[in-house]
Amino acid sequence: MIEGMTNHGTLTGKVAIITGASRGIGAAIARRFATEGAAVALVARTRSPGGPLAGSLDEVAAAITAQGGKAVAIAADLSHPEGRAHIVPEAVAAFGGVDILVNNAAWSRFVPIWQAQRKHALLALEMNLLAPLELSQGVQPIMQQRGAGWILNISSAT
Repeated sequence: MIEGMTNHGTLTGKVAIITGASRGIGAAIARRFATEGAAVALVARTRSPGGPLAGSLDEVAAAITAQGGKAVAIAADLSHPEGRAHIVPEAVAAFGGVDILVNNAAWSRFVPIWQAQRKHALLALEMNLLAPLELSQGVQPIMQQRGAGWILNISSAT
């Protein structure tokens, strides 16, 4: 439930792309931004409910729009360049620009170094470095044209 959905909040008129928005911190950020008046482009792999984990883009988007907010779900696999390439254009097509990028999605695996696999190291590189880098580079010209913008990179001690 989103309480206090408003068209007069501190983010009124702003557009935000939020990765990892199907659950957890990303979903909470999306709901809060929408409460503050932002149109939100929700990005994650899980489009529809019913997967192995609770939460989906469709559920978060439905909660936001039910309270009068603006949301679009963009299903994307951030671990592949082709999965990332359509995110910024879809957000711009939906809302006309981008003012805020929240790089929240991440991936990690905790194993002793002798058990680490190359494919997991490459996945971590794609998700934790290249996805935020490419998305930041993708929104920068739009933000510059709009005269301002914010990029928030969320990380952890891992």
